[in-house]
Amino acid sequence: MTQLSCLLIGEETLVIGCGDALLARGHAITGVVSGNDKVRAWARAAGFAQATRFEDLIIADDDIAVDWLLSVANPGVIPQALLALPRAGTINFQDGPLPDCAGPNTPAWALMAGAPKHGITWHLVEGTKDEGDILCLKAFGIAADETAFTLNAKCYAAGLEGFDTVLDQIEAGALDRRPQDPARRRYFKPSARPEAAGRLDF
Repeated sequence: MTQLSCLLIGEETLVIGCGDALLARGHAITGVVSGNDKVRAWARAAGFAQATRFEDLIIADDDIAVDWLLSVANPGVIPQALLALPRAGTINFQDGPLPDCAGPNTPAWALMAGAPKHGITWHLVEGTKDEGDILCLKAFGIAADETAFTLNAKCYAAGLEGFDTVLDQIEAGALDRRPQDPARRRYFKPSARPEAAGRLDF
């Protein structure tokens, strides 16, 4: 198996779980971009180049040409300069089932809508936000007493499990690409607010 070099960007501790999975399979991590103190501390302890912004990341010349950029729970728009860096492409984690739940905070939206199930998606980064062919989609039920905390925990566990599936595809050199249906796309803007929920009546 050929060793892959990966650059990680993201704001949640799922970055650490995915990073550990990469290392366990013998792959290399070129650098980590995150505003999360725990993520950067993990990267620092492991000896990886790390920074809060891509512009501040200092990578050795020998490591600049990375194979994959992995966007893990990354709420921001990835700069074009960063998208141009990986040789093979960019893969993103979405904590919702695409194309039905694009955008941020989808677990909370699923709970407010009373959805019976939710899911996570790993997909290629192509086009605009949360577009691109799906590589892995894992669905799971929402319990009657589900909270945002427990549903996010389910997304974390499913995200790690799905990442193993994505790594299998990458290592085999055969991506299981499934195009998204644009007619089903529903995007929740970062500025979106529920009409009735989430308010205090004084």
